[in-house]
Amino acid sequence: MLNRWNKAGRRDCFTVYIIPAWKWKEFIAFELIGGTAFYLIGKLMTHSEWFSIAFNMAGPQMLKHTFAAFRA
Repeated sequence: MLNRWNKAGRRDCFTVYIIPAWKWKEFIAFELIGGTAFYLIGKLMTHSEWFSIAFNMAGPQMLKHTFAAFRA
């Protein structure tokens, strides 16, 4: 029989996280694709790197809150 206890006196174990498909699809759609689109739109509108980065962070959050309002 194997001894499954480690030196600290706790059992060796690991945690399994189950992420629903809609969560990672939402992440890809909003954060990656939407963030890139907002960055490029901000870059075209202002020619400012700092504004484009801020627009890249704020834009997907705005989209998430807008879509969450329609879901509820």
